[in-house]
Amino acid sequence: MIDPEARLRTLCHALPGQWMMEGIGFYCGLSMRWYRDAFCDLEKLEAERTGADAYALMENAAGEVPPGSNGVVAILSNLMVASRWIHASPAFVQFDVGDPARSGRKECIRAIEEAAAYVSYGHLKVIEEVTSRSCREVVFTGGASKGTLWPRVMADVLGLPVKVPKVKESTALGAAIFAGVGAGEYPDVATATSAVAGFETTLDPDPSVHARYEELYADWKRIYDGQLALVERGLLKPLWRAAGT
Repeated sequence: MIDPEARLRTLCHALPGQWMMEGIGFYCGLSMRWYRDAFCDLEKLEAERTGADAYALMENAAGEVPPGSNGVVAILSNLMVASRWIHASPAFVQFDVGDPARSGRKECIRAIEEAAAYVSYGHLKVIEEVTSRSCREVVFTGGASKGTLWPRVMADVLGLPVKVPKVKESTALGAAIFAGVGAGEYPDVATATSAVAGFETTLDPDPSVHARYEELYADWKRIYDGQLALVERGLLKPLWRAAGT
């Protein structure tokens, strides 16, 4: 369960006899929040006026964009390399200034979600390599799972069924489950989990879209490595770098 190349980290699990391999998608959610606050004033105003969620309005627009975001690529989080973790300078590349209708805000929104999914896909490939096992499904939690488009993008990029839980804040839910067991409300973790956790929906991947995303992932990785090289040469500042790197 230990990555010999020190890319992902192996951590103790909360349950005895189990382990967790951690791959971090760095600042993925924060990148979407930055984009909302920097470029989506119209959606924020509409949300205030109607009571809708600004992110939902953003995803509605991004849902009109085909896989690949009409060529727009977001450079954000790198794949995790625990031994020497550096991220490229953040950017949107390959937009067409002559065709703003196909290279606008909705393309950038989808590109952010695709970039996050590419990082997850890269981490999944490392886990399968290290464990010599294939993943059958993915549970998608956290703020990103509250939307409708991001879980769909994740399923199509990973090529796996994506299960979205009823309670999205899984860290808080896990803490509550263990607190319930510790307080004697439940006899064990399995019983507590069955009582308070469950899934809202499962999204199956589209095989043809996944095949396209496999090509796009390879392109994204090459573009990312090129952008990262500019950071390594000192020409650009990284999104983030680990201490000591």
